[in-house]
Amino acid sequence: MSITSLYSSKLGTTFDCQCGKKHSIPLKAVIIQENAAGQIPDLLAREGLGTRGLIVCDQDTWSLAGKDIWEILNSKGYSIKICKFNGTPLIKPDEKAVTRILVEYDPAVDFLLAVGSGTINDLVRFISHKTGKPYIIFATAPSMDGYASTVSPLLINGFKRTYTATHPTAIIADTGILCSAPEEMIMAGVGDILGKLTSLADWRLGVAVTGESLCETAMTMVNSSVQQVISYMTDIRNKKPEGIKALMDALIISGIAMMLMGNSRPASGSEHHIAHFLEMKYLMDGREPLFHGTKVGMAALYTVALYNEMAGFNPDNIDIEQLIREKPEYDEWCQKIRQIFGPIADEVIEEKGRKDWEPGVYQQRLHTIKQKWNSEIRPVLMSVLLLNTVKSYLNEAGADFSPAALNVDQELIHQALLYSKEIRTRYTILSLASDLGILPEYAKKLTCNPDK
Repeated sequence: MSITSLYSSKLGTTFDCQCGKKHSIPLKAVIIQENAAGQIPDLLAREGLGTRGLIVCDQDTWSLAGKDIWEILNSKGYSIKICKFNGTPLIKPDEKAVTRILVEYDPAVDFLLAVGSGTINDLVRFISHKTGKPYIIFATAPSMDGYASTVSPLLINGFKRTYTATHPTAIIADTGILCSAPEEMIMAGVGDILGKLTSLADWRLGVAVTGESLCETAMTMVNSSVQQVISYMTDIRNKKPEGIKALMDALIISGIAMMLMGNSRPASGSEHHIAHFLEMKYLMDGREPLFHGTKVGMAALYTVALYNEMAGFNPDNIDIEQLIREKPEYDEWCQKIRQIFGPIADEVIEEKGRKDWEPGVYQQRLHTIKQKWNSEIRPVLMSVLLLNTVKSYLNEAGADFSPAALNVDQELIHQALLYSKEIRTRYTILSLASDLGILPEYAKKLTCNPDK
């Protein structure tokens, strides 16, 4: 039984959770099967979504599925407009792409239909939120976990920030199309899932250190998605339908967990912050970024290694007064941020804010860390798999996320380890290492010897 089927009864419902909150899963349907496009007319009718739609796709996804969907809907009497992005350059989730969709958008349409994967889904989800029109995603690759998300990471003014968006009414995927996806996109999906090994641990660190709330239901969902992918690594490598379906299933469940929380906390931590940092740097340099999940997979190797290293840290070495004296002043921090982030520095400074420099905030956090180290923090550090174990899973899948294989410079990774924590306010393993004054030491160690 797939993990999406385990939660199928919760689709389209609101329920009381053991975490004390009321959760909603407004996603109405998940269809992963052969010839899935043929299910779209019945789905539209069943959900009362109307007869006028806008398909958003690119050249590749138009040929892969968009044209067939358009023909199927036309044959059933639907009126469908098309917004098709050209093949080059690759679409970026930025202001230009948002504007392009809005130019093709007609307020008279009843629904939006995204045909593609990460970027197209992020864009259409954002447009759906802004226009109030429901949308369906026809997924063409098991490459990332954002299909069921309710947020959109967009590049606005060159800074990647997560914006409030909306959920799809349904997620549809054809197993034949998923299996034909390029290998690098499938491996990106594997990387995105394995990144949850540290995102879940980061969430628990946030609970221990900053008093963040936790939902065990969402955490269990994400953890089950990780375990499912691990159990199907060989089938995924061989593009067997059962393996690819298991990967897609896991990616959707991860997204539903984010839907429960209304944010990406269950599935995005330090490894994603590093990935976002690398993407912003690539774009500033005019380079084509790697797939999101590929960056996450590579980053996870470093965050897993950092967890492994810090598991042996001795809390007796925490000298609170010395750490407070050595913490950079706000103006000094701003100067460094401007040096590292250049044209998007103001966005980073605004995102981070000044809270960490308010009197007593850092001091209280250090006291909490020292007090809870043995009882709460070390168990979290110890819970993360050993790096060699994670590498063995990747080898089984045929994924190589090493910087050498991906042509990523070690100096850029070193910068990411030091500064990616500044682009988000969530507490992670990078935050903990920084609070303890040991992040520079560990960042140097990990990038000088990536196998450690």
